[in-house]
Amino acid sequence: MAADEFRLEIDLHEALHGLGDRLRALDLDDDVEERLGDRVIVTRDGERMYVYTQSREALDEAERVVGEVLAEDGLSAEMRRRRWNPSERFWQDADEPLSSADDARPPDYARQAEEEGVPNPLFVYVEGHEPEFMRDLGS
Repeated sequence: MAADEFRLEIDLHEALHGLGDRLRALDLDDDVEERLGDRVIVTRDGERMYVYTQSREALDEAERVVGEVLAEDGLSAEMRRRRWNPSERFWQDADEPLSSADDARPPDYARQAEEEGVPNPLFVYVEGHEPEFMRDLGS
């Protein structure tokens, strides 16, 4: 995932009461993606639509565009702003602060091993043996 990843979650179940509303909402994700272009990724899972962005500004724009598209189609839906929390590995409310940058960074196991005096785990050490021993292994 990107360093900063935001997601707008749109619950369409409130908007999908009648058959006409369901048919109008079928291409809602296509309309949003067309208006926002390659700045976002739009996915759909049944009655839920997700708009993924890389910045808070793009999230604000996505929320505005989704609201416009819903209004044009005469639909309403519940929208939630989320942000990926890499240290906790879940989507949290976008307005809540993330934990410190040190906690969000994945652990560096090679550096930890070196500090503990363990040989670098990226290398394998092979000890030399007598030629007769190596010959006996091959027979």
